[in-house]
Amino acid sequence: MDEHCKVAFASATDTCKQLVTLATGILALEITFLKDIAPKPSNLDVWILESSWTMLSISVLAGLITLLALTGTVGQESPPKASYIYGRNIKSPMLAQISFFIVGLVLSVVFGMRGV
Repeated sequence: MDEHCKVAFASATDTCKQLVTLATGILALEITFLKDIAPKPSNLDVWILESSWTMLSISVLAGLITLLALTGTVGQESPPKASYIYGRNIKSPMLAQISFFIVGLVLSVVFGMRGV
Protein backbone atom coordinates (compact mmCIF):
# COMPACT_ATOMS: atom_id res chain seq x y z
CA MET A 1 0.00 0.00 0.00
CA ASP A 2 1.49 3.34 -1.04
CA GLU A 3 1.80 6.34 1.29
CA HIS A 4 -1.13 8.22 -0.25
CA CYS A 5 -3.38 5.23 0.34
CA LYS A 6 -2.22 4.87 3.96
CA VAL A 7 -2.95 8.55 4.62
CA ALA A 8 -6.40 8.30 3.02
CA PHE A 9 -7.43 5.30 5.09
CA ALA A 10 -5.93 6.72 8.30
CA SER A 11 -7.74 10.02 7.77
CA ALA A 12 -11.07 8.30 7.12
CA THR A 13 -10.59 6.11 10.20
CA ASP A 14 -9.72 9.10 12.40
CA THR A 15 -12.71 11.11 11.16
CA CYS A 16 -15.03 8.19 11.81
CA LYS A 17 -13.64 7.67 15.31
CA GLN A 18 -13.99 11.37 16.13
CA LEU A 19 -17.63 11.42 15.08
CA VAL A 20 -18.36 8.28 17.11
CA THR A 21 -16.67 9.88 20.13
CA LEU A 22 -18.56 13.15 19.75
CA ALA A 23 -21.92 11.43 19.28
CA THR A 24 -21.47 9.19 22.31
CA GLY A 25 -20.24 12.15 24.35
CA ILE A 26 -23.27 14.25 23.46
CA LEU A 27 -25.57 11.33 24.29
CA ALA A 28 -23.86 10.76 27.64
CA LEU A 29 -23.98 14.43 28.61
CA GLU A 30 -27.62 14.86 27.65
CA ILE A 31 -28.71 11.73 29.48
CA THR A 32 -26.62 12.51 32.56
CA PHE A 33 -27.77 16.10 32.94
CA LEU A 34 -31.32 15.80 31.58
CA LYS A 35 -32.99 16.41 34.94
CA ASP A 36 -30.86 19.54 35.48
CA ILE A 37 -31.41 20.88 31.96
CA ALA A 38 -35.13 20.21 31.66
CA PRO A 39 -36.82 19.18 34.91
CA LYS A 40 -40.30 19.23 33.29
CA PRO A 41 -39.89 19.07 29.50
CA SER A 42 -42.88 19.64 27.24
CA ASN A 43 -44.03 16.94 24.84
CA LEU A 44 -42.28 18.76 22.00
CA ASP A 45 -39.04 18.93 23.99
CA VAL A 46 -39.24 15.21 24.72
CA TRP A 47 -39.82 14.48 21.02
CA ILE A 48 -36.85 16.68 19.99
CA LEU A 49 -34.57 15.07 22.55
CA GLU A 50 -35.63 11.52 21.72
CA SER A 51 -35.17 12.26 18.02
CA SER A 52 -31.72 13.65 18.73
CA TRP A 53 -30.77 10.55 20.70
CA THR A 54 -32.06 8.30 17.94
CA MET A 55 -30.11 10.17 15.25
CA LEU A 56 -26.91 10.16 17.33
CA SER A 57 -27.30 6.46 18.09
CA ILE A 58 -27.75 5.65 14.41
CA SER A 59 -24.68 7.78 13.68
CA VAL A 60 -22.64 5.71 16.15
CA LEU A 61 -23.90 2.47 14.57
CA ALA A 62 -23.08 3.74 11.06
CA GLY A 63 -19.64 4.76 12.32
CA LEU A 64 -18.97 1.26 13.60
CA ILE A 65 -20.07 -0.18 10.27
CA THR A 66 -17.74 2.26 8.51
CA LEU A 67 -14.80 1.23 10.70
CA LEU A 68 -15.52 -2.42 9.94
CA ALA A 69 -15.68 -1.66 6.21
CA LEU A 70 -12.38 0.25 6.37
CA THR A 71 -10.74 -2.65 8.21
CA GLY A 72 -12.11 -5.18 5.75
CA THR A 73 -10.93 -3.15 2.76
CA VAL A 74 -7.43 -2.66 4.15
CA GLY A 75 -7.24 -6.33 5.13
CA GLN A 76 -7.92 -7.68 1.63
CA GLU A 77 -5.38 -10.06 0.14
CA SER A 78 -4.38 -7.64 -2.61
CA PRO A 79 -3.10 -4.25 -1.43
CA PRO A 80 -5.88 -1.65 -1.59
CA LYS A 81 -5.67 1.40 -3.79
CA ALA A 82 -6.47 4.92 -2.57
CA SER A 83 -9.58 4.92 -4.77
CA TYR A 84 -11.04 2.06 -2.68
CA ILE A 85 -11.87 4.66 -0.02
CA TYR A 86 -14.70 5.77 -2.32
CA GLY A 87 -16.16 2.26 -2.57
CA ARG A 88 -19.82 1.90 -1.73
CA ASN A 89 -19.04 -0.32 1.27
CA ILE A 90 -17.20 2.61 2.91
CA LYS A 91 -18.86 5.64 1.37
CA SER A 92 -22.48 4.73 2.16
CA PRO A 93 -22.12 4.15 5.91
CA MET A 94 -19.75 7.14 6.22
CA LEU A 95 -22.28 9.45 4.57
CA ALA A 96 -24.99 8.01 6.82
CA GLN A 97 -22.81 8.58 9.87
CA ILE A 98 -22.13 12.20 8.97
CA SER A 99 -25.76 12.90 8.03
CA PHE A 100 -27.26 11.39 11.17
CA PHE A 101 -24.64 13.11 13.32
CA ILE A 102 -25.47 16.52 11.85
CA VAL A 103 -29.22 16.00 12.27
CA GLY A 104 -28.75 14.76 15.85
CA LEU A 105 -26.49 17.69 16.67
CA VAL A 106 -28.95 20.20 15.21
CA LEU A 107 -31.79 18.66 17.22
CA SER A 108 -29.66 18.87 20.39
CA VAL A 109 -28.98 22.53 19.71
CA VAL A 110 -32.68 23.18 19.06
CA PHE A 111 -33.53 21.47 22.36
CA GLY A 112 -30.91 23.55 24.17
CA MET A 113 -32.13 26.80 22.61
CA ARG A 114 -35.73 26.05 23.59
CA GLY A 115 -34.64 25.76 27.20
CA VAL A 116 -32.90 29.15 27.24
